Amino acid sequence: MRYFWLSLKAIFIKDIVTELRAKQVLPTMIVLGMLIVWVLRMASEAVLQSEAVIGPVALWIAFLFAGLLAQERSFATEQQQDCIYALLLAPVDEGTIYLAKLFVNIVLLSIFEIIIVPVVIVAFRLNINNWPALIGVLLLGNIAISSVGTLFSAIVQLSRARGALLSILVLVILMPMMIPATFALLLVFGAIPPEMAGTGALAFVGTLGSAVGYMIAFDAVFVVACWLLFGFAIKE
Repeated sequence: MRYFWLSLKAIFIKDIVTELRAKQVLPTMIVLGMLIVWVLRMASEAVLQSEAVIGPVALWIAFLFAGLLAQERSFATEQQQDCIYALLLAPVDEGTIYLAKLFVNIVLLSIFEIIIVPVVIVAFRLNINNWPALIGVLLLGNIAISSVGTLFSAIVQLSRARGALLSILVLVILMPMMIPATFALLLVFGAIPPEMAGTGALAFVGTLGSAVGYMIAFDAVFVVACWLLFGFAIKE
């Protein structure tokens, strides 16, 4: 167990230090997020839609595409320097490599969220009804995006069209999670009155607690599944 944590820590620190030195991913994520927020802010004024509705959607779009950008680079350094096989030949379980890469992506996306969430709140003049719920929903979404993206990043790493393939695969898998995640943020920002959360088209989602429950179940299933499948994916 001690060797497991030492191996995980070594890979995690290596990737974080590499990013802090090269600054290849995080600045690009922030610029992309700002552009997405700006475009949707202008669009909300043009179509006269409620800012409380567009704001949460802008957040998830920014998180998704910024997350894809980070995950595409998950194995880029090893691939470019031809050391991916050296990593696989090291006395480290493939699951440990997956968890280390997963934690790196979660940290990068968390830093991005810390920067972009206040921007969206100010730009769309959003009111937060429940700060703990907001943090919980964003963290669960972060884990979902990072867990799926890390696995598929390993699968498409040798493809010339890995960016397009990664986007398609991740977005298809994440679609069932994004529906309750979006409704959860709409409830947190007050775009949907709590008494209407379980009625009409929102009946299958139910309350905020139900939406969060769906997200927790999704995260639990896919983190475990991706961890188990990673060894096959990276070797192929």
